[in-house]
Amino acid sequence: MYNLFRFFLRYHLFILFISLEVFCFYLTYRSQKYNQAAYSNFASGVSGRMYESYTGITDYLYLRKMSDSLVNENAALRQKLIESKFDNLVDSARTIDTTGRYVQHFTYITARVIRNSVNQASNLIYLNRGKLQGLTRQMGVFNSNGIVGQVIGVTDNYAAVMSVLSKDFKVSAKLKKSEYFGNMHWDGINSTTATLEEIPKHVPVKIGDTIVTSGFSELFPRNIMIGTVKKVMMKPDKNFLDITVNLSTDFGNLSYVYVVKNMRRNELQLLDSLVKRND
Repeated sequence: MYNLFRFFLRYHLFILFISLEVFCFYLTYRSQKYNQAAYSNFASGVSGRMYESYTGITDYLYLRKMSDSLVNENAALRQKLIESKFDNLVDSARTIDTTGRYVQHFTYITARVIRNSVNQASNLIYLNRGKLQGLTRQMGVFNSNGIVGQVIGVTDNYAAVMSVLSKDFKVSAKLKKSEYFGNMHWDGINSTTATLEEIPKHVPVKIGDTIVTSGFSELFPRNIMIGTVKKVMMKPDKNFLDITVNLSTDFGNLSYVYVVKNMRRNELQLLDSLVKRND
């Protein structure tokens, strides 16, 4: 016991030094563990935010690609509708094989809106399709909600469209329920309404009745949505109704559209020229 006491007394400073060293090593070890954990958490947070941003970008690009695919698919489906076909049956009294009865009348080219206006007297819309993609002047344009306008100018890869919201735009339209037709044009008041004219005042028209394309012009197939009746006015000194139409197309939110290719337009124009020549 005495020898042990003398040992501690003789080497107490060395023992104290060793003890402090061990304690320092212990504190350093704990500090490193904390720093490692803090760094790990920080790195995980940064990488998580980067991955989240990357995922958001890839999801956006995927949605864009998916939207393109859906629009093209819808265009292909529209071409199969009866409104896009020409009835080749000459004599309805005879029985024929219906396999070759209908031939293609309208086809559709998808396009994306790259410029648009709604607050001008004659609003224009620009598309990312042009001559090289099959567009020409005097083609109708519509989207999944309703009619949009008419192509009035093309370059190799772009096209300018006269919007429905233009003082110069007119289209043949009809009441879907009764089949009575007239001309529809923009009223110039706002981007949500237009005016349907030349509907006789004896025709029953109600608020909410559907207005669609008549199919009497070269621009659109029949029964493309235009809008619904908002207001009907009857003036005693007129033989026609004043009908205000709620347009179904949201012109402030245009993205993808379909451009109508009338496969028989040249033949119709030839017929028009022959008729005018005989007048």
